Amino acid sequence: MPANKNQIRRIQTILMMMRQKRYPNYNSFMKEMKTLDPAGVYKLSSKTFQRDIADLRDEYGAPVCYDASRKGFYLSNPDWYNEELMVEPFEMKAALLSERVASGILPAPLRGEINKAVSALLMKNESGMAEGVELESFQVLPPEHLPQVDPNIFLTCYNAWEQRKYLSLKYCSMKKNCSEKLFEPHVFAWNGGCWYLKGKLLKNDDVSYEEPRIQVLALHRITEAELLDGHFFPAPEILKAVKEKGLFNFETLLDVELEFFPPFDLPMFEKYSNSPGAVKERKKDSVVIHLKNLTEYEAAQLVLNACGNAKIHEPEELKVYVRRIANKILDHLNS
Repeated sequence: MPANKNQIRRIQTILMMMRQKRYPNYNSFMKEMKTLDPAGVYKLSSKTFQRDIADLRDEYGAPVCYDASRKGFYLSNPDWYNEELMVEPFEMKAALLSERVASGILPAPLRGEINKAVSALLMKNESGMAEGVELESFQVLPPEHLPQVDPNIFLTCYNAWEQRKYLSLKYCSMKKNCSEKLFEPHVFAWNGGCWYLKGKLLKNDDVSYEEPRIQVLALHRITEAELLDGHFFPAPEILKAVKEKGLFNFETLLDVELEFFPPFDLPMFEKYSNSPGAVKERKKDSVVIHLKNLTEYEAAQLVLNACGNAKIHEPEELKVYVRRIANKILDHLNS
């Protein structure tokens, strides 16, 4: 058996990727290792990776197979487990806390799978938590009155995203316009209390697009969903856009400078004190906050939530936007 702890950690990572059906190969494994430890320096050769695969198969008895179409390895029995590849206490702690978060935001099918997986790990590993801790007291409470997603539709959409398969679905928009769509789900996202898919729209009713349209779909507006055969290739540019500009890719204000007065100066100072460059000036009776790349909507929310105790320094278009909102409020009050 390999005694090198670094090799055991590599093997655990390979196992994790295979259980997630990510079909690890040398390149994807190296990328994952660098993601797990950005400060680390990895100069592992492809021979080392192949030796780890061989040890996993021969020394630990893992049912490792190679999928030529995916150019990576997988487990022919996804439930395979070896007690010698124990999970570190700090990893179990992370798994337990993640399970609590998942219980708060995931619908029934995936929540149940995660609960079972963590329970199985706990049977063979230490929890990593302090003695006597009550995990039930670690609660994730999502906002009330959120739109509900049908569990079966959620699971179908999740499987399509995970397996990179096409989705045939029926979708009803906010205006109650219903349509049938053919869709590639590239990003699965939780945003503002709701679940969304972002990807490529290939067909809308009877209209097929030669150049697929990038679209965001809310899962709670999907009334039917079916997984189709065939796979699509991932589009890294869609994920990059989500990470850099958000899910909806709204136009943003480059620089926003706001001044908050009591009683909102203190909470705003606390909120942004750890964000580099956000607190521009802390005055005796106010705080000036400088933020970058906010949508008009987000910036206006900050101003309006201060109940009149905020001043816009810049930009001018934000002043116009908030003034327009204020005038609408006055119109409704006077009507």
